[in-house]
Amino acid sequence: MATWRSILRSERGVALPLAMILLMVLTLMTITFMSLGAVEPQISQNLSDTARARQLAESGVEWGLTQLANQDFTTLLSTATTGASCLSGVVCRVLGSAQTLPGLTASNGTFTVTMRNDYRANDNLLTSFPIETQSTRDDNGVGTVGNGVVILSSTGTFNGASRTITAVVQRGSLNVNAALSLPGVQTDTFTNAPPSPGAYAIDGRDWKIADTSSPTGTNGTKFGISTYTGTEALTGLTYEANAEAGFDTSAKQGYVQGNSQTSPGTLTTGLPTIASDLSLSPPIIQAFLSNLAANPGTQIINSTQACQYSSGSSSKPEGLRMVSTGTANQVTVTNNCTGANQVNQTVNLGSSSAPALLYVKGEYDPSSNFIGMAISGGQPITGYGVLVMEEADLSFFQSGQFTWNGIVVVTGRNVGVGFRSGSNTEIRGALIANETNSAEVGGYFEFLNQSDTMKIRYGKQAIDLALRAVYNTRVSGYREN
Repeated sequence: MATWRSILRSERGVALPLAMILLMVLTLMTITFMSLGAVEPQISQNLSDTARARQLAESGVEWGLTQLANQDFTTLLSTATTGASCLSGVVCRVLGSAQTLPGLTASNGTFTVTMRNDYRANDNLLTSFPIETQSTRDDNGVGTVGNGVVILSSTGTFNGASRTITAVVQRGSLNVNAALSLPGVQTDTFTNAPPSPGAYAIDGRDWKIADTSSPTGTNGTKFGISTYTGTEALTGLTYEANAEAGFDTSAKQGYVQGNSQTSPGTLTTGLPTIASDLSLSPPIIQAFLSNLAANPGTQIINSTQACQYSSGSSSKPEGLRMVSTGTANQVTVTNNCTGANQVNQTVNLGSSSAPALLYVKGEYDPSSNFIGMAISGGQPITGYGVLVMEEADLSFFQSGQFTWNGIVVVTGRNVGVGFRSGSNTEIRGALIANETNSAEVGGYFEFLNQSDTMKIRYGKQAIDLALRAVYNTRVSGYREN
């Protein structure tokens, strides 16, 4: 008789259950593999669609930057709306809705781009400007863009997938309140009396680019000459008083026109229109120029003392020479170097529709006797945009007419701008001469005028044209949603 031990040890009848269990496991594995095989292509498709949507969003940011070029942010936001393209509760300007890439159709994907002011709570966390909170932001509201920063949102869509990139767009800005600004730590000036009536003008009235005999601007009147607030280390004079010292006759004072500091809003001439102003200072100028120098669209030319012209239009050595060519917005720029350091090129000075940035980087000269760039030639020269001289003097010797529409900045230690005998120059926009070395010895001027004709005319249109160009607008931060 079988015992309970023998029954437990018996293996009879086990094969069928094991076979059924194994069959069930294999069936489940087969079903799983078949399911994964069906899902993986969809996963791959979703990843591909999402990647293309992100690329479309990136394209939208680039497209949006081109739409902002030569546009005033505040004007664009004056027609802001709320709608499906904006975040809930956000007022924005729709720059483009369901845009397609050039040469493609909507089947290849679209992007929608909006812009808004950085007015919302915690926007400072996105812009990485921790000192500029919502309560202290100078454009604390929906419309007016006083800090040059807007938020650009681009949503790319492809085959049901979408990605959004939120970009911080920053535009370099300068609050210029004078035809001639001397915001640095020295403000030495020298000028001859006008050789003939109307030959000289430092005019704070608002001149448009097309104005000829008188200004037609409607943006008010700025100072003729402005300085920063403070006292010079060497002279003991205030920056304003030191600048006024060069205009020591009625004939010299007579060609300085602008807003009266004694009667704000009143057009006057002479010393009352030379005033201190807190809008510009060396740190503000340097921050503006650092952004410009970092832009890949900037034309940078080095002016070195190692292979300077030993003599030229003046008794001082010259690092670079800019010479007219007969085409108004094209000049040749050369130095006295050979080999790899040689500069001998034709430079385009821009146009009203495509302003240029010419950035000359010089070398510190303790003697103050080095001219970073000398302009010469007998034919007209016309430029648009921003002309920067860093650690380099700028001197005008050209007998032909030199006209610049925009901003001219001369900045650094021991630097200045000189309008030399025989030269004929007009700057429509603003001239900034920013001396950063308080210990430069006397006798070297931040503003020197001995010319035949010299006219510095404040022009908001020309300033805005320069500041709104593509090179001055950049993405300073972004996040992906």
